[in-house]
Amino acid sequence: MPVEFHTRLPDAEIPVQGQGVLRDISLGGTYFHVDPGTSFQPGQILSLTIAAPLPYLEDSGISHLHATGQVVRFEPPGPDQSLPGVALNFLEGPTFCTTTPCMS
Repeated sequence: MPVEFHTRLPDAEIPVQGQGVLRDISLGGTYFHVDPGTSFQPGQILSLTIAAPLPYLEDSGISHLHATGQVVRFEPPGPDQSLPGVALNFLEGPTFCTTTPCMS
């Protein structure tokens, strides 16, 4: 499933957004792959939205899971993994909504 993330670069406070692909998710966190050249630092805070095909939540067939989390691990590409990956612990959420961005 596609993942969209928003964060700020450490020390520069420059807003950054990007996309990735979900690999794993649980109630406590998630792991997703990102484009080459993307990098995160442990402790960095991300806001993310995952487009989830949950047709029972709305008529269009796509709902959105929104969460805020803290990076616990960043894995650069290597011999066993072609894309970088990021492990995130949820700080709040996840919540489901039918619009993006999620409105409270």
